[in-house]
Amino acid sequence: MAGYQGESLRVLWLCNAVLSSGDLKTTGTWLGALAQQLVASGELTLGNISTGNVTRLTRQDCGAIKQWIVPASVPSDRDGLPSHKVVADILEVVDEFAPNLVHVWGTEAYWGLLTARGYIRTPALLEMQGLKGAIAKNYSGGLTWKEQLGCIGFKEIVKFRSIARDAHRFEKWSVFEREIIAAHRSIATQTDWIRAHVQLVNPTSSIFHADLVLRQPFYQCASWQFSQKPILFCSAAYSSPFKGLHVAIRAAALLKKMFPRLQLLVAGAHQRHGIRKDGYIAWIESLTRQLDLSQNVAWLGSLDASQMCEELNSASAMILPSFVENCSGFMQEAMMVGTPVVASYAGGLPSLAGGEKSALFFPPGDAAMCAWQIQRLLTDRDLANRLSHSARAIALDRNDRAKIVANQIKTYRQVIAESRKE
Repeated sequence: MAGYQGESLRVLWLCNAVLSSGDLKTTGTWLGALAQQLVASGELTLGNISTGNVTRLTRQDCGAIKQWIVPASVPSDRDGLPSHKVVADILEVVDEFAPNLVHVWGTEAYWGLLTARGYIRTPALLEMQGLKGAIAKNYSGGLTWKEQLGCIGFKEIVKFRSIARDAHRFEKWSVFEREIIAAHRSIATQTDWIRAHVQLVNPTSSIFHADLVLRQPFYQCASWQFSQKPILFCSAAYSSPFKGLHVAIRAAALLKKMFPRLQLLVAGAHQRHGIRKDGYIAWIESLTRQLDLSQNVAWLGSLDASQMCEELNSASAMILPSFVENCSGFMQEAMMVGTPVVASYAGGLPSLAGGEKSALFFPPGDAAMCAWQIQRLLTDRDLANRLSHSARAIALDRNDRAKIVANQIKTYRQVIAESRKE
């Protein structure tokens, strides 16, 4: 590999995020943060192909990052690919950019099928994110059939959707997901959980470790200080039951008996109106009223990084109630601030923090245990401070930008070097 250390790199990303110089309020924010750091290193030229709200292939550079956007389209059930025109546009960009490495972000979309099936023959690195197959098994978030029926609103009727149908859609994609994993020699993972799933499908793959670069404000944010105010902060990227918002609501109802002025602040683009409102969120609002929490739950909408820092610093605890999760950026952001974390013991989350040392865990779906762990933080200053200091120390080391960028470039060079030995 040493012979390739000085070679100029041209790396092309295939991902679902349109990179922007602004602070996005959506999921996948670590992608933009990492991209900017990689370009600033001066060691590579970076390109990105993504999907977006365009009608044809569109060039939309992000500073020094060359970027193309193809129309978002529903992939074929038969082969998992978008239209022939979209595939042709992508291949045209690949030829134009002429990368010596393609970085495929995740198995949740069709990008990895292009490298798996030889449409793109450039050496490829597949980086895992979530697993639709695992999500499908946990999609309902433990809701009963009656509760799932209560989540069917006007939007679901019009679009012929339901929790069960969405879970089935994820399960169908898992066939393509396994194909993508099986066909890639070089795969980057962040947690033991995702690594275990990858190696079951592709035991001969070369596994590389990766960590997340956080957004700039989290490296500048003042560290958390203990407060006796019962303010809880929860954020979910999707309005889907596997994210467990209903567990946080039920935990809040249990805690209200001891802390009448408790506030549960929920971040995320959940509060839509009319036909755009998800039935699950409408059901959550109904559950909130049933549990007499209308004055205790506040919906904050989408927040940028500075706003997230402010909310995390004001909260007594951060709640992550997901039923399945790989490498939560939200949890890592909270740890960087030092906000004590109460998280479900699900997926890769135990790889991010140690139970009783840098976070408190509860079984997925267990609202009583979730409430008890939060109660401990609200009443035990020493425990809260100990968890805070430990979590922040972990984050300062794990999410160190210079280390992550150096490791990423090393991985790129190693994948290229290994491909030349074949």
